[in-house]
Amino acid sequence: MTYSRCLNCKMVYCETIWDDDLLRNVYEKVIDHRKSRAGTLSIATRIWRLEIWANILRILFLSGRKELANLKLIDYGCGWGDFLDVVNGYGIDVIGYEVDRIKIEHLRERGHPVAVEIAELKSFGPFDVFVMLSVLEHLQDPGSALRLAKELLKPNGLLVLSVMDYRSKYIEKNARRLRRGLPPLTRNLNPVEHVNVFDYNSLMSLLKRYDFKLIATGLSLRATNLPGMRNRMSFIRCVNVVERFAAKIVRQKELPITAYSANVKQAAMGLFHVRKSLCGKSSR
Repeated sequence: MTYSRCLNCKMVYCETIWDDDLLRNVYEKVIDHRKSRAGTLSIATRIWRLEIWANILRILFLSGRKELANLKLIDYGCGWGDFLDVVNGYGIDVIGYEVDRIKIEHLRERGHPVAVEIAELKSFGPFDVFVMLSVLEHLQDPGSALRLAKELLKPNGLLVLSVMDYRSKYIEKNARRLRRGLPPLTRNLNPVEHVNVFDYNSLMSLLKRYDFKLIATGLSLRATNLPGMRNRMSFIRCVNVVERFAAKIVRQKELPITAYSANVKQAAMGLFHVRKSLCGKSSR
């Protein structure tokens, strides 16, 4: 099993094609669901979820929205529903989407509305906010999820996604440790469960390819002062530039990237088949 890098879009991906039966066995029989569910109870995880929701509210406010009435939000790949727990409230229509049978049962037991078919999502939409937290790294074709987001989001709707930031030096250091028989720095570089690997530049390339305009990242929003900001979105974009340069000097460390992007072009996306890289170009 090898990872390759697309020469055009710079995305890193696993070359092996996994069939649906194997992936179903991995997610339903190999992954420890009890441990996975317990992870959602950590205070650090809950703080991160709250921070993302606060950032979504901050962006909506800075964009001119003053109340939550009739806000529609989807959590695509909602897992155990910990983000749904945070978001649920008066005035908000929220729905999750999940394919893991065990997680679906858990969500329904807790009263969360959850769709298991894309047709259900389309009947519920269009959405103001489309959330995908730690989803794209799992998908054989990440472009399919972005095309769906474009279809289901309102014009200028907000796409919120997160991936782990794996720069090439971090991947190389893990490979060297494995060759020497040492434990890896992270278990998340897993070519069965995580078939795609992103860094800041490849994530920005992905957003640009599907006509999503970056509004802010998690770090830039933490630098803002909501009462004093009003509509100064240009300041947020300026902080993003600073963060981009800062990210390049942090090496060999596993970092989360959370991007907040606007659906700026509501046009029909061309039908093309890309299984792995963002553009289907040659790899190395």
